[in-house]
Amino acid sequence: MTTGYYEQGTSPSDGVPANPANPQPFIYANMADSYPPCPQAPRQPGDPTPVETPRMVAARFWEQVPLPKPEPSIAPGRAITGKLAYLETNGEITHTYTNDTTFGPLHIVAKGSYTVDWGDGETSGPHEFEGKPWPNGRITHDYLEIGSYDIVVTERWTATWQVGGEGGNLRTLQTTGRIADFPVEQLQAVIGR
Repeated sequence: MTTGYYEQGTSPSDGVPANPANPQPFIYANMADSYPPCPQAPRQPGDPTPVETPRMVAARFWEQVPLPKPEPSIAPGRAITGKLAYLETNGEITHTYTNDTTFGPLHIVAKGSYTVDWGDGETSGPHEFEGKPWPNGRITHDYLEIGSYDIVVTERWTATWQVGGEGGNLRTLQTTGRIADFPVEQLQAVIGR
């Protein structure tokens, strides 16, 4: 909950007249109702130019780079209850970016790890390796019930940066891939006569 003050006359959310003789804070029940951040005052003549740091340059570049996105699949396009399904991630788990800046060459090394929501209430991960097909894959799942499942693969990216003798960590970003309506079937043995 946040506290905000309304201008004399009405409260911002319901238009109820305020009591000008006794202004009280208005308590917002929801963060979405809070005031937007105050705009930055424009620079005045003679104000110093804002200083841009290597960290700021690295963070801005990191927010703009196109990160690899997983493109999951499970061969042969369906699963059988009681048998392992082998998820192929079809992505990357490391990527290096470079960019020329006023501080010198910027180098960012990004590392990804996968988390899988199998659509049946189960999740696995983080997996710091690519999912591969049967028989060598290590990202697997055993479905117990027949049905159609939405499988969501989320790759979380961490990164380090270096430029001009400085360096550090960048905030975590993520990309997502999905398999919609993945069918899980059941096989039954039938004895012929």
